[in-house]
Amino acid sequence: MLALLQVLLSGLITGSLYGLLALGIVLIYRTTGVLNFAYGALAATTTCFLYVLLTGPRLPFWPALLLSLLFALGLGAVVERGFARPLLAAPILAKAIATLALALVLQTLIQALWPQLTTPVHFPTPFEGHALRLGGLYLSLTDGLILITTLALLFLLQLFLQRTRLGMALRATADGLEAARLMGIPVGLVFLLVWMLTSLLAAIAGILIATRQTVIDVQFMDPVLLLAFIGAVLGGLERLEGAVLGGLLVGLADNLLALLLAGRSLGALDLGNPGIRQALIFAGFILLLLLRPRGLFGEAALRRV
Repeated sequence: MLALLQVLLSGLITGSLYGLLALGIVLIYRTTGVLNFAYGALAATTTCFLYVLLTGPRLPFWPALLLSLLFALGLGAVVERGFARPLLAAPILAKAIATLALALVLQTLIQALWPQLTTPVHFPTPFEGHALRLGGLYLSLTDGLILITTLALLFLLQLFLQRTRLGMALRATADGLEAARLMGIPVGLVFLLVWMLTSLLAAIAGILIATRQTVIDVQFMDPVLLLAFIGAVLGGLERLEGAVLGGLLVGLADNLLALLLAGRSLGALDLGNPGIRQALIFAGFILLLLLRPRGLFGEAALRRV
């Protein structure tokens, strides 16, 4: 029973990270119509920038973190003005393919600027080696930080969207671009804000993931992004809270399967292999989409006949 509770706790933490990434994916899709496959590369770029600050000039962690988050905001602004804005009128598929190209460009730039990150390196943080025991459950300081940060970000984001003029303008733009323009909402400013905000969310998620796994390279976010996309689609790509719930479900499923399949085999096939676990998650995802094409929390589209 204790092992199950530990797995559920770990799944909740993992799912929080997936949900945080899925939140940014859905936010930018709802507002700008871009299905951003470069989201993991944006997270990796800022995380690698933080690594360089920590290991190059050897800045203390907290000033380096602050500079990295400011870097993430600037990166989001540059990507919106130089990449997303010119593609605003392009078809959705063209935008999606363009984000794949953007991901490759960012990864190539990281490799050129910081070649040491082409292979896995240790990501130093002040949280390593610290843990708590709660009634027999093990909770590392990093995991506790992930839970607190995720809850705080969700609360602040909800407050921003519900109580500020910019947040309400963002929601209005997500509900209908043309209607937002007719209402006098500065859509260009909203798009810039969304890209900066989602770049910041991606950076925070990437740094938390790097802090948890303690090892990074140029592509360390790629496998995480796939599972975050599953969470986003499960949530319906329409509701921000659905994205978070979808990410939590994926995290819980990942950790429960790890517990159930550990040490098991089917002939020569090792069922405990992480690749098998991910394949089962993808298969379950496809099955769910066959039953619920708009995701678990998505609403059916109305069509005039």
